[in-house]
Amino acid sequence: MIISGTSARVSASIFTHKRARRLFTNAMSQGEEFLHKFVNYEKKGVPDGAGKDDKGGFDMGRMHRLLNGLGDPHLRLPVVHVAGTKGKGSTVAMLSSIVQAANYNVGTYTSPHVTNLRERISINGQPIPEASFDALVKNSETKLIRAREEEGGALSHFEVMTALAFTHFQDQQVDLAIVEAGLGGARDATNVFSSDNLKLAIITAIGLEHQKALGNTLGEIAAAKAGIMKQGRPVVIARQPEDEALQELLKRAAERGSEVIQASDEVNVASKGIIDLEGRRQQMVIVSTREGTSGRTDEEAGAHQSGAEVNLQLMGDHQLDNAATATAAACLLKDDGFPHISEDAIGKGLSTASLPGRFQVVRLPHASEQEPHWLVLDGAHTPASAGALVKTLAQVFPDQPLAFVVGMADDKDHRGFLALLREAGPKAVIFTSVPIAGAQQRSVAPGKLAAHWQAVGLQLKRPQRCRELIQASLPSAVETARRELTSTRQEGVGVICVCGSLHAVSEALSNVHFTD
Repeated sequence: MIISGTSARVSASIFTHKRARRLFTNAMSQGEEFLHKFVNYEKKGVPDGAGKDDKGGFDMGRMHRLLNGLGDPHLRLPVVHVAGTKGKGSTVAMLSSIVQAANYNVGTYTSPHVTNLRERISINGQPIPEASFDALVKNSETKLIRAREEEGGALSHFEVMTALAFTHFQDQQVDLAIVEAGLGGARDATNVFSSDNLKLAIITAIGLEHQKALGNTLGEIAAAKAGIMKQGRPVVIARQPEDEALQELLKRAAERGSEVIQASDEVNVASKGIIDLEGRRQQMVIVSTREGTSGRTDEEAGAHQSGAEVNLQLMGDHQLDNAATATAAACLLKDDGFPHISEDAIGKGLSTASLPGRFQVVRLPHASEQEPHWLVLDGAHTPASAGALVKTLAQVFPDQPLAFVVGMADDKDHRGFLALLREAGPKAVIFTSVPIAGAQQRSVAPGKLAAHWQAVGLQLKRPQRCRELIQASLPSAVETARRELTSTRQEGVGVICVCGSLHAVSEALSNVHFTD
């Protein structure tokens, strides 16, 4: 795979190939153009307190009125609802893959997208086709315009996309819809299900993020996420890095009479290392479940059963927890209307699950052994995810020369994120600006990132040991990283890592080509 850029200088190196063909397109469909009529908080930023379950939060009545006007499609869907700070996308991908491997039709609704808006709405791993999306919008257009007028123009892009997803899943009669919350949980547009059709809720790892919208403490953020729990319905809770978040989740579950399944207690996923299968790096793991996890009639679960060997495409120790969470959820579904979910389906589903921008490894063409061979694309943007990224880089590419390309949104913990990246000991770091949801207004200036990087170095009392550069665009930043690694002429194949935001990953992938 290779990257295509716009400048002549860039296209002379790793950014073109005469036999390459475009992998993704950024062309906008009629349906996507129509959605621009609605308020886009991903582009402008969400209001303070928008995700809190109080008078300052988003108006959930607006979403219910919108869905009612469309015939309440969400109430006829069997649903798994997923919230959390980290691991939501990977957990959704794994669980969806497991359910699909059991020969059920599964719809998934996720956000944000990486290369195309239609990725957010998929069935059996395939994004809704452009023609189907345009038809979906056209069939609902009159009702959507009326709803916007009735709400005084306040209807948002995300609310409309969410309603369209539920309509599509109902039209296609999926066996299960797996829905990822966008922001928080309690006041998220996806939080419209009832105890009657929610199969279970999943809460992944919780950390400090979106604090202005959700709260300044882990407890406040956990409370917002816990809003997706429903009375009497089970909740699977992933391993929580901090006890404060776990205790808040347990408290909220008890208030709703929700059975709690702590994934790390019920499923064990142990890494056996990174392997290379036909030129593709994968993570070998052993997955074992406790007796009683599937078929929850055994109240006193026994020791872990002997495990099955699975090769994960999603790499990193953090993916072990995501795999455990998805497996625990699958075991619950097996006993609640999905009897064909077997151990084989779980193994197959975990092994085939993939997700763009989550330690995605792309092979680069190289004219000499001095040029970097690999491009890693990762949407890490929090200190915790930076730590996971650095650890995974060391596991997959030990002792290889490394260069970072970093582009971030303006509302993240830049200093905390960069402090963890420094642990990787890169040869170069190139800061750049990337559009956030298609606009620059939420992108942090690369000069500000560079200043944070230097300040962290002084704070940690570590002298500068790498080249620090600024580039105006991501393609030029990747090309600069390539030149910097080539000039080091050290042992090793060389790795360029694009990180800081899924929007940075999108900027790279929107220009990716692959050779026949």
